[in-house]
Amino acid sequence: MSPKITIIIPVYKAEKYLPRCLDSVLNQTFADWSAILVDDGSPDKSGKIADKYAERDSRFVVVHKKNAGVSAARNTALDMADGEYIMFLDADDCIHPQTMEILYNIAKREKVDVVAFEYDRDAHNAPDAVNFPPNKMPESFNNKYDVNKIKYRYVKNLITKSTNRDYGPNSWYVQTGMTTMRMYRRKKLGNLRFNTNMRMLEDTVFWSYVLLRRPNGVVTRLPLYYYTVNQNSALHGGAGQTAIDTLVGFSTVAKEYRKNANRRDARIWYKRFLWSILSRVYRGAVRTSDIATRNEIAKAFKKMELDGILDLAPGMHARRYRRRILRFIRSNS
Repeated sequence: MSPKITIIIPVYKAEKYLPRCLDSVLNQTFADWSAILVDDGSPDKSGKIADKYAERDSRFVVVHKKNAGVSAARNTALDMADGEYIMFLDADDCIHPQTMEILYNIAKREKVDVVAFEYDRDAHNAPDAVNFPPNKMPESFNNKYDVNKIKYRYVKNLITKSTNRDYGPNSWYVQTGMTTMRMYRRKKLGNLRFNTNMRMLEDTVFWSYVLLRRPNGVVTRLPLYYYTVNQNSALHGGAGQTAIDTLVGFSTVAKEYRKNANRRDARIWYKRFLWSILSRVYRGAVRTSDIATRNEIAKAFKKMELDGILDLAPGMHARRYRRRILRFIRSNS
């Protein structure tokens, strides 16, 4: 019989944090789950640690594969997942013991496709170690919640709550991009997979495609996720090929929004997602001293211009960066 929740955990160079991560899953107050651990060719002891947990509890399933990146690892698990709902958890992070119980209870009560929640900001900003030591949990981990009294907000169209940028202090929102702080109905995801060509921001592209399917959802402010900065876990930032891959990935999504989204949703996505990313890539590009790299990024921007993607620039921020990007194209062509 299929579990109610399948949690997907890509594993790479996380031996210091992985036991805490898996313990947080093992100690859930909700029992009907499976966890797919994809060892992405990790060179440390992460794979062996994962195997030990699988021996301990059959709900853990471990896949060992050649290193291909976090997106490929998640895709491998998505192909295997059979839970009614899907969650993502990074191997250096962990979740509150009641996370699955709370999310599943809300999802079934409201009959929604997505339940979005928060990360613990106090733990994330803690001065000790990197957010908090791997052998220690913050005090909020011991909070006991009454599942029937959780406050949340129903959202018919989640793209309207896609970021907190334009909302006041009393507004509830869905975190931009962060795949891990949501639970998804598996049937709503269907055959959707992560872009394996992207080295960063692949989460935001994935979430953009989910939003394009117009899921309904619930947003709660509960801090159920504990996020740790692990410099070994992924490749971050920079210009060069990473920036080009990012532009290509978002260009593909932009075309889908122009083709399949209504005008209002397309404008929201362009304003709050696309132009935020384009301005970020532009700022990295102008700081790059390597002429060849600047030229390649300019070519990628030029392709977007020719495809008409830069034509829609809603808001002052987007229009300002559109002018700057067009000047960058001309000066680096």
